[in-house]
Amino acid sequence: MTAQPLTGRGSIVDVHAHAFVPPWRSAFARATRQTPSSAMIAGRPLPDWSVEGHLNAMDDNGIAASVLSLPGGTNFLKGSDARDAARAINEYFADIIARFPSRFGAFAVLPLDDTDAALEEMRYAMDVLQLDGISSDTHLGGVYLGDPSYDRWFEEMHRRSATLFVHPTAPPGSEQAGIGLNVAILEFMFDTTRMVANLVLSGRKQRFSKIKIISTHGGGTAPYLASRISILAPIIGAEAGRITLSAEEVLTGMGSFYYDLTASTAAASLDALLHLVPAAQLLMGFDYPMMPTSTIAPAQRRFVEYEKLTPQEKRMILSQNAQGLFPRLASAIATR
Repeated sequence: MTAQPLTGRGSIVDVHAHAFVPPWRSAFARATRQTPSSAMIAGRPLPDWSVEGHLNAMDDNGIAASVLSLPGGTNFLKGSDARDAARAINEYFADIIARFPSRFGAFAVLPLDDTDAALEEMRYAMDVLQLDGISSDTHLGGVYLGDPSYDRWFEEMHRRSATLFVHPTAPPGSEQAGIGLNVAILEFMFDTTRMVANLVLSGRKQRFSKIKIISTHGGGTAPYLASRISILAPIIGAEAGRITLSAEEVLTGMGSFYYDLTASTAAASLDALLHLVPAAQLLMGFDYPMMPTSTIAPAQRRFVEYEKLTPQEKRMILSQNAQGLFPRLASAIATR
């Protein structure tokens, strides 16, 4: 069975798509002193990217729209360099959307080394540029989302009921713990799990409950470990500065995220996710161009062949759930 009979051409909304736009490439090359031909990201060569190439990949795979992101897009910079790069990237995203409003959305890049600057850029990106949400890494310099230092930023996202797309990055100590494997194979999954657990066990997922947080790659190992965490956390108790949550509160918190299905459409992944969240909180993602286009059709095929979701639930995951998170994009898709 192929994906085409269920999805139809151009019906999928991909929430996990990266865009290595020229302003980011320039800033990255200057900061890392790498040439375009030798640039590396996450231990791999930086892939080529263009709007036209992305559109071709979408058209070849029945993808109606992609929500572009560069999580942690300025984390290798500080001060005015980070602010200037974030502004240039976000304006480039807005230009792409202006040219192709029904094909692309975008998550804003923020200079998170400076909370005041991050809040200013978020206001500009959301209110002036009308971008569709915000993106971030799981941590900045080993300080994970859920830490009190992010509270002012989270308060503003909570006030806005914003959508936050959170992507893993190399965790502290990965050079020692990584057993020689690329960080994307194991460490990204554990890093996502740390972020989810920290937001829940710190109480901040519940405190800032209006933020719609997308956890990537099927939530890493969080769906599999949710029950274990809910059993152990109340017994062991909270560390200083935290309250001890009940097992029910832990499971409710971990079940309050949205989870994208990047590299997570196999039956075992979907089984675990559906024990934690309903189909209404699952989203499609393909990680292009970090993942080659050859991986998209097999991911779709595994999803279509999964038997524990109804056709309506599959349509929700393929498109409708994402359109609910991104009203501007949904409106553009409806009127194209």
